[in-house]
Amino acid sequence: MPKKYLLRGLVVVCFTLLVALWLVRDRLCEVRINQGGNEYAAFLNCEVKS
Repeated sequence: MPKKYLLRGLVVVCFTLLVALWLVRDRLCEVRINQGGNEYAAFLNCEVKS
């Protein structure tokens, strides 16, 4: 039973992240997450649109 809730929670978190990234896709070049003593960073190759 707990595995079912864990899977559902993971699906909800992934779906939420995908929707958030889709909403800011034109402005997203860098994401940083600080959690405790760790920092996670993701960088995208952004080009300026003319």
